[in-house]
Amino acid sequence: MKEILVVLRLIVNSPCLQELQISGSSNTSTATEAPDLDFWEKECPSDCTFSLLETVKMTDMSGVPHEMEFIKFLLRNSPMLETMSITPSVYVTDGRLNMLIELVRFRRASAQADIIFIKD
Repeated sequence: MKEILVVLRLIVNSPCLQELQISGSSNTSTATEAPDLDFWEKECPSDCTFSLLETVKMTDMSGVPHEMEFIKFLLRNSPMLETMSITPSVYVTDGRLNMLIELVRFRRASAQADIIFIKD
């Protein structure tokens, strides 16, 4: 949970952020222990937008609920987003299709935002 708080404080206090690169936790047992899925909505100011964020690169994603909520939060609050690339963890094999289906359903603040799912 500490890592999530650090990420939250970092991005909320970076109004000029144009590119964000994040690597997920390789420890999926710890990653699944996120107690509060409404965390992003509760902890962020209601006017929190990333008005300059254009590119997001996420690697080693497991598709656990708190990661998916973070992705949803970024998509919903980034009106200038052009590209979000997501590379799942090599340890995630069965859940990749479900992760992809969930990702394409998320609402986006930017009509131009492309989600690129890298399945290597």
